[in-house]
Amino acid sequence: MIWLLSLFNAMDATAQDTLSLTKCIRVTLERNVNSTIYRNDVLLAQQKVRENKSAFLPTVSGNASFDYNIKLQTSIIPAGTLSPTETKLQIGNKFSTGGYLEADQAILDKSSSLAIRSAKVDKDISDLNVLKENESLIYNTASAYYQVLTYGEKGKLLRENENQYKQLLSILKLRYEQGVVKKSEYDRTRVNLNNIQAELALNENNYQLAINKLKNAMGIHLSTLINISDSIDYSAQVAMPEAAGFNTRDLVSYRIDEQNILLKDIDVQKKKAAFVPTLSAYAKYGVNAYGSQLSNAFNNWFDYSAIGIKLTVPIFSGFKKSSQLEQSKLDARNQRLTARLNNDSYKLDYENSGSQLFSSYTSLLKNKENLSLAREVLQATGLEYKEGGSTLSTFLDDDYSYKEAQSNYITSLLDFLNSRLSFEKAKGTLTNYVSNLK
Repeated sequence: MIWLLSLFNAMDATAQDTLSLTKCIRVTLERNVNSTIYRNDVLLAQQKVRENKSAFLPTVSGNASFDYNIKLQTSIIPAGTLSPTETKLQIGNKFSTGGYLEADQAILDKSSSLAIRSAKVDKDISDLNVLKENESLIYNTASAYYQVLTYGEKGKLLRENENQYKQLLSILKLRYEQGVVKKSEYDRTRVNLNNIQAELALNENNYQLAINKLKNAMGIHLSTLINISDSIDYSAQVAMPEAAGFNTRDLVSYRIDEQNILLKDIDVQKKKAAFVPTLSAYAKYGVNAYGSQLSNAFNNWFDYSAIGIKLTVPIFSGFKKSSQLEQSKLDARNQRLTARLNNDSYKLDYENSGSQLFSSYTSLLKNKENLSLAREVLQATGLEYKEGGSTLSTFLDDDYSYKEAQSNYITSLLDFLNSRLSFEKAKGTLTNYVSNLK
């Protein structure tokens, strides 16, 4: 976790900053509440380790008591022991006071030793969960960021169309006033310009919604002003990754599965340790005082002390321990089966994301080429129309094709960027991938 946070240092998002993807991720890892929750889980696991280690440290307790014996207990000495008849005795005083200190030290306790190991594994799992959660935060932030970029890219294309139609409309207006073109041609051009401006307004609204989604992913308040660069070089993002082998051990989820198996195995050992004797040492020192009246109940004190070793041997627990052991063994088997299923799922995700990435990359290249061709055709038709060598219908048909190519390009761009994120996540290299982006 430490090396990851050092990779993405904290920063303040203000209106003056032009945020790159890596800057957005820095803010996310620093401010998102989920990241804080998982870091707190690590601290909890650390305290759990400390708690279990205390089993092998001395424990000291103190006790004090004061008794008023309203009626002393009667003891019977059978006849023939001290006298021919049975003897009734009341032993003790009306008031008794006592106190003692006792120290215990575990010497041999296999269950406690295994509990310490189990707590350390829990700590390792908590560390891995932080990395896994950070991956999810990075993925969500990057996905939201790419959505902002695509709406920004679409806005640039729409503004380009708007400027072109404004220029065309000014020419048509002059021609219409001169009686060269019909009013219907001028009106059709105005309708297309209005449609573009309406689509541009809708895109601006979608852009702001995407900005809000990005803020939410980053964990910052929606009122915070942020700037996203509107001139993005996609060369680093829009490229197929080099072919490399897939190793499930690179996945944080796989490493969590391994730790969960280890945790279940330790639990089996703990259940077996319940059949093993425990050995401990103790030391005790105390004092007592007695009196027939409250006034003299604290006058005469008698101390005592003892040290010893205690061996506890489990003999029979009504099949409770054996049942717990069998349950633990079944849990361990199920955990191994779950890990095997997860491993197959990781491989499937990698293969599917790779296929999806290649498909989206191919589609993006084709749509990018079509966009370039459609732009050239439209420019040529527009020039011809301005010079009177083409009809307005031909120009509008080519314009429609150009808008369709724009839409396809934007869709395929977002699809590819998200596919790349999914592929890197399935491969276990998402953090390294986004850290190298500018």
